[in-house]
Amino acid sequence: MRTTLLWQAKAQYQWHRHVPLIRFTGSRKTLWEAKPAQTAAAAGNVSAVEAINFWELPARYRPLPITEAEIEAIESGGASL
Repeated sequence: MRTTLLWQAKAQYQWHRHVPLIRFTGSRKTLWEAKPAQTAAAAGNVSAVEAINFWELPARYRPLPITEAEIEAIESGGASL
């Protein structure tokens, strides 16, 4: 029985060749070739971005204050109160 299923699967695979739904234009091997001139230029254009602390955010983006019920839930480890 098992060999029959394997044979049927193999026969179906031979008849129905996989056709990808996405068609790419151009050669795919150029994607993996490193271009030293472009990578060096790109590395020089990176600018440092400073992090913003949450208290420096505008009021509408700041986190809401934690309620007493949330504090108790956190301290109890999430167990029912």
